[in-house]
Amino acid sequence: MVINRILVGLDGSKNSKIAGEYGIYLSKKLKRPVVGVHIIDIRLLEGPFLTDIAGGLGFTVYSDLLPKIKEILETKAEAILDEFVKECREKGGDCTIAQAYGIVVNEIVDMADPDDLIIVGKHGEHPEFIPLLLGSTAEDIARKSKSPVMIVPDCFKEINNILLAFDGREKSQHAASYLYNLAKELGINNIKVISVLSDMVKDKDKEEMIKSQLKEILKDLSFEIIFRYGEPEERIMSYLDENKDLDLVVMGAYGESRIRELILGSTTSYIAINSKIPVLLVK
Repeated sequence: MVINRILVGLDGSKNSKIAGEYGIYLSKKLKRPVVGVHIIDIRLLEGPFLTDIAGGLGFTVYSDLLPKIKEILETKAEAILDEFVKECREKGGDCTIAQAYGIVVNEIVDMADPDDLIIVGKHGEHPEFIPLLLGSTAEDIARKSKSPVMIVPDCFKEINNILLAFDGREKSQHAASYLYNLAKELGINNIKVISVLSDMVKDKDKEEMIKSQLKEILKDLSFEIIFRYGEPEERIMSYLDENKDLDLVVMGAYGESRIRELILGSTTSYIAINSKIPVLLVK
């Protein structure tokens, strides 16, 4: 069993609604329960944010405003989760809901078990108030989560054509193994693999090693491997832009060292930010 439960982060934004669509879709395809999760961010109920709002609305004391803000946020949470449940039941998914107060990243990560799948939108609601852009909430969830994380854009596509980004290292081997089981459960028997190397001549031995690894991990799945040369993020994005029929990218999560990321940036983050299709990150 590759996935136990599917947890979907819901905040009312367009991206989170698309995340909900993917959660319901995978719930039906994989016959797994999907959990709609809404976290009321406690940063909206404390500190400078609430003080500024109180002053702007003419409230003289913090305590006057706090119950009203809590009521508004709880009403909104109920509406978001009710909408998700209604859609899930209409489409025949197996759904439950969960709500909590806390820091969004920490709460969602703590709710998930290693064999769960977390689905989150690339962008959240009101990033000017709460840092919900990729690079904060979505990326932090992917970094901290014990389970795989799928980051979705603002449109939904059924998953038929999958691209695996593979470099032969441990994280990408985990991603390939995960994809093997997922593809089997989705009934997908043929996938594409892209591997980006440094030099066409010097990396011939590495090409053969990667082919051997893929044959062992992907077993009876048919796959087409595409070798490109240069910077991984640029070559992978170029391939995605050229092949509009792809529906999902699967890759290892944050395979580079933190020092390299600090200097050159992360391939994982670059693909997740720029991809127009969902990116599934596997630890």
